[in-house]
Amino acid sequence: MRIYLTIIACFLACSLIAATPSPGANAYRKPAPPLDMEKLKKELSFVRGTPRTEGRWPREISFTLKTYDFKTDAFRQEKKTFAMKKKPLRIIPHAVGVAEILWAICPRERLVAFNEFTADRDSSFIADEVRRRGPIFKSKQTELVIGYQPDLVFTVYYSGGDFKEKLKQARIPSFDLGYFGTIESLKEQVLLLGDVIGEESNARALVKLIDTKIRDLKKKLPRKGRPVRVLYYDEGGYVPGESSNFTSICTIIGAVNVGAEQGIKSWSQIDYETLLKWNPDVIIVPERSKLKELLMSNRVMSHARAIKSGSVHYVPGVYLRAASQYMLMSADVLAGIIYR
Repeated sequence: MRIYLTIIACFLACSLIAATPSPGANAYRKPAPPLDMEKLKKELSFVRGTPRTEGRWPREISFTLKTYDFKTDAFRQEKKTFAMKKKPLRIIPHAVGVAEILWAICPRERLVAFNEFTADRDSSFIADEVRRRGPIFKSKQTELVIGYQPDLVFTVYYSGGDFKEKLKQARIPSFDLGYFGTIESLKEQVLLLGDVIGEESNARALVKLIDTKIRDLKKKLPRKGRPVRVLYYDEGGYVPGESSNFTSICTIIGAVNVGAEQGIKSWSQIDYETLLKWNPDVIIVPERSKLKELLMSNRVMSHARAIKSGSVHYVPGVYLRAASQYMLMSADVLAGIIYR
């Protein structure tokens, strides 16, 4: 009888072990980034420099406005000046990246409203905070923006001519930051924003922090001979090039953006045959799309290196769209994927 019970007990134990999935068997586990993501976000979200005697008001700021012409696939630069009569106390950012920078360097009571994309978790790293704080407006609701009575609105190259013209007609001061996508242009914009709003020391502190975190991340990366070639493949077959934030993200972690390698400047559309010809080591696609399944099941792509090795990865859109200091978090996530 004892032998019989022992056999039954062993059988049940083995059945339980077989029914319990092992940590890496069927359950998907996201690769761990080299840096602590929660700590990194906290540090990048609130930065204060050593108080100094800042510039006086009124002030005139000289800067270079960089714009991108999508028709000619070329960048233009123009020297400009901007006059501020007094320190702006009611500020509205009309772009996610600008809002995220200001969130870190500007006293938050001076930020009086945010657009809907800054409140979208798929686009913004501060979406939860913005939702709690508000108010939130839609990007084309110029009348609502004017109603908040800002003394400064920050716009960018995609803010729209009609939006900017209505602000001008209402005599609402606006500052166009133009185009910025690389990490170096981002640091320039941080310093420029600091000058415009009178938070120069905080802006310098954020730039210093960005440089420090880049060094910290690089120290944790493995030493490999050949750089990993990474392609970000978006919906519609669009891939980013040299001037995109994705190039900077790759450069930070010692990888190669295949789009930039192949001569793309900003964004360009490619087909499967071209993707196969470029043959990247890793393909990144946006989460909530069907692109991974489409690529993995396509006959043309079956011979691609990334398909054969299973190196096609979904990444949440917020990391792919980062255009602020949070690009460091994007680089951290990408490093966790390609160096796993």
